[in-house]
Formats: sequence, structure tokens, C-alpha cells
Amino acid sequence: MSGGNSTLAQVFGVLSREVTPFIRRRLALVVGLVIVSALLSALAPIALKLIVDGFTGAAHASVVLLVALYALSQGLARATGELRSWVYERIERRTFRTLSERLFAHLLQLPLRFHLDRQTGAVSETLTNGLEGLQIILHHLIFTLLPVTAELATVIVVLWQLAPPVFLILFCGALLCYVIAFAYSATTLSAAARSASAARVQASATLTDGLLSYETVKYFAAEPQIQARLGQALARSEQEWIVFYRRFAGNGLIVTGIFTAFLGITTGYAAFDVRSGRMSIGDFVLVTTYMLQLVRPVEALGYALQGFAQGRAMLDQMLALLREAPEPDRACPARAPARSGALEFERVTLSYRADRPVLQEISFRIEARRTLGVVGPSGSGKSTLVRLLTRLIEPDSGRILLDDVPIDTLPLAQLRRAIAVVPQDTVLFNDTLRYNIALGRSGASLAEIQAAARIARLHDFVMSLPDGYDTRVGERGVKLSGGERQRVAIARALLKSPALYVFDEATAALDSPTEQDIAASLREISQHCSTLLIAHRLSTVVHADEILVLEAGRIAERGTHWRLLHRGGPYAALWQAQHPQSPAR
Repeated sequence: MSGGNSTLAQVFGVLSREVTPFIRRRLALVVGLVIVSALLSALAPIALKLIVDGFTGAAHASVVLLVALYALSQGLARATGELRSWVYERIERRTFRTLSERLFAHLLQLPLRFHLDRQTGAVSETLTNGLEGLQIILHHLIFTLLPVTAELATVIVVLWQLAPPVFLILFCGALLCYVIAFAYSATTLSAAARSASAARVQASATLTDGLLSYETVKYFAAEPQIQARLGQALARSEQEWIVFYRRFAGNGLIVTGIFTAFLGITTGYAAFDVRSGRMSIGDFVLVTTYMLQLVRPVEALGYALQGFAQGRAMLDQMLALLREAPEPDRACPARAPARSGALEFERVTLSYRADRPVLQEISFRIEARRTLGVVGPSGSGKSTLVRLLTRLIEPDSGRILLDDVPIDTLPLAQLRRAIAVVPQDTVLFNDTLRYNIALGRSGASLAEIQAAARIARLHDFVMSLPDGYDTRVGERGVKLSGGERQRVAIARALLKSPALYVFDEATAALDSPTEQDIAASLREISQHCSTLLIAHRLSTVVHADEILVLEAGRIAERGTHWRLLHRGGPYAALWQAQHPQSPAR
């Protein structure tokens, strides 16, 4: 049970931080309505007792008045319940919206290492599960636990005042047995619910993974294999839920046995007391009504138990996500934003694992409005430079400076606004061309977007489309060619007006004519701004002021294109491999 208490404590901690005054006010109203409804339901049998006693002459109040009170109490209890449901729906929707925004913002702030280790479908299903689990727990807290507690407390007070002590003892004995049964159920159900929830998340991750890879699936006619993989995950999920519901049904039978035994004992004892004259018929009705009325809250508690176990299991993984530490963004005094774009790496070393160094003692400097090219074979650490520069990962040692300011002293948002990255694999949102370009600068006007598109040699293509800049690009930009996607990425970077441009293999996946066209755009851009060109194709960096050659995470050589060719080292070998018809010197 300690795990469940911990989960609930974390839930209330999240809610206390995130809920708004709007939610708090309406939640207080719902709690009040819940208590009123429970009290009315618990007191209604007293009016029924007085009505029955009136038939036998044991009560002197007007039967009509008592009937009216009984009907009114039942009606008000139901009306109050409906009103609380209406008020609660607004609370639930607002809470769902607030927490969804909070969770999404937290995920975006998590470091790159977290996202590299997770499946997109698993994260999405974890969030969906967690929010659903939170709704289940809140619903049962407000509509089951709170009203049942208020109703049972009222029943105990009434029995204490109006019935012989033996019935209060029997009633409390029944409650004690129910509590024991529920505690046992919580132990057996929680583990089953966690396994079932984990299986559901894995099935969803498998489904999403298959859909995101649909082109590869079709290329290899692998539909049967992917379907079989999903089938196995769904079968495991089904089996885990069957185990959960089987245990829940078994616990329900235990509760039914407790109710039947105590109902029989109480009714028999009350009937004996009526026959012996120690109780009136109205008292008999009151006692048996309360024992029968005990069924509804007990059944509700049974459903609540199922909901708590299921909700807790669904919440655990989401709460684990919330415990993930976000990117380190140290609070520091405001600094003037970078303007010249001078970049320097000082003896930077990085290892993903102790036995696998990625970069070793890397040092270089890009002066303002100069261009540095970085080349080397795959796995030499070229793209890792970009991740370090944008602080997606942190170096093991060494410093990186932008305009002579260590980047780990800059706020992340300020650092990343000063740098524009054009990656090899351009990811576009399933929205319009206008939206995707404007991602570079929120609030940019259409004229500014068009100006950036012209420099990226994209504008004429966009204007040839029926919907122009309002053309939707499809999931991850699948409706555009590789060259068109790269031009969108370049326009997006231009719109940002950064201090430093970073082109990370921006032409590696393009055909030669498209590569030459985009390379011309890159040369035009780099004439007026500090630029870091990372490339596999050496033709992209020929015009750079300096070229670094990386090998196994170290700088093998550096110099201009012609100087490196004449040196006859690794750069010359790479050039000869890519341009076999050209002289190496």
C-alpha cells in the first residue's frame, strides 16, 4: 500500500502546483454538493421509518408530511448528484487541458538522451494513459470515496442514536470486514494493473512504430511480419487484462459473501427483536434499509478499488516522466545576445560511454563572418559538434564560447535563438509551408517569409502551387521532394536572422544538380554571416576559409581546400575518392 500512497501523494502534489483558481473554486463547490447529496441519501430511511411507524400508531406526525419529506430527500439527493456532475465536468476538462500543456512542455524540455532512448508511441501512450488514470482517480475520489465516507458516517450516527447497540456493532463489523477485503484486493490488483498498463503501452508503441515506418514495410512486403509483431503485443496486453479482471471478479465474490452473511444476520436479529417487542416495525425497516443501502456504497467502493488500482498503474509511468530532469538551464545574469557569431571550441572532449570516445581534445575558432568547413568519414564526430553547440548534450571537458562567452552561462533559449541549424534530415510539421518556414521566427509577416524563401530559391516553386504558402506539406513533409524540404529548412534558418549558421550535411542526400543549386545558396548566405559547414561531400566546403578533417574524433589536419590537396593527406584522399577524374594536387 505504500506505493499507492506515494502515487496519490505525487498526484496531489502535481495538482496543487498546476490547478488554477477556477478549478479550486469549482472543486470546493463539487465537494459541498457531494456531501449534501450523501447526507440526504443517508437520512432518507429515517423518514421511511416514521412513515411505517405511523401506520402502526407508533408515530404521531402526518403521514402525508413524512411521505413528502421522504420523496423530497430522495429527489434532492438525486438532483444534487446531477448538479455536481455538471460542475465536475468543467473541472475535469480544464484539469485535462492544464496538465496536458504541462506534460507536453516538460517533454520538450527533456534532454536529447531521453528522447534517443524512447519510442515515440510509448511516450504518447504513457501520456494518454497517465491523464486517463488521473481522471479515473479524481472521479472515484470525488464521486465514490468522499460521498460513501459521508454517507457511512451519517448511518453510524443514526444507528447509534435510534437503534439498539447490537446493530451498530454488526454494521461496524461489516465495514471492518469490507476494509480487510479491500486491502487484500488492493494488494492483488495493483501488480496486475501495472503489468496490464505496461503491456498496453508496449502494444501502442509497436503500432506507432509500424505506422511511422510504413514506407519501409511496403518496400520489403513486410506487412505479415509487422502484423505478427503487433499481434503478439496485443495478445500479451489482452492476457494481462484478463488476469486483472479475473482477480477483480474474485475479490467481488468475497465482498458479496461478506454482504450476504451480514445481511442475513442483521435481518434475522431484527426480526427476532420485532417479534419479542423490543423493536417497532419502523425500526426493523430502518435497520434493514441501512443494511441494503450498504450494498450500493460497497459496490461503489469495489468499482473505486478497481479504478484506483488501474488509475495508479496508468499514472506510475507518467509520474516517472515528470521526475525526469529537464535540460540544465542555469539561472544566470542577462547577457547581451550574440551578434558577431564568433565561435570557439577549447579542448572539447565527449564520450557517450567510458570505452567509446566520440570527440577528443577538439579545438578550433571561427572568426566573425568567416566560414569553417568540417569533413570526415561517417562516425568521425561531425554531427556531434552541432549537438554540443546547441547544448543538446554537454561535453565531458573543455569549453565552447560564442562571442567569447561560454555557452553554458547563456540561457538555452538565448543560445538557440543565436544559432540556426539546417540539418541533413529536415523534419517538417504536417501543416502549411507558411507555418513551417515561420517556425524560424514566431510572428514573422508573410512578406518576411517570402523574402527568406526567395534567398533560399523556394519562392517561385511555392507560387506555382495552387495554394501557395498555404499548401500543406503532409506528415514530416512527405509531399515535398528532398531538395524542396532542404530549401524550406534554409528559409526557416534565414528567417531566424542568427549570429551563426550551421549546415549539417545539408546536401548529403540530394542529387548533384539539386546539391549544386543549394550549395550556391549556402555560399551566398555564408558571405555575410559566421558559418559552420559540416559535410560529407567535399565540394560543399571548397569555398570555406578553413577546413577541418576529423578522424576518429580527432582533428587529423586543417587548412584551405588547395593547401590540403597539395599536402596529400586524408583530405586529398577523400577528394580523390569522390572526384576520381580530378587531379589530387
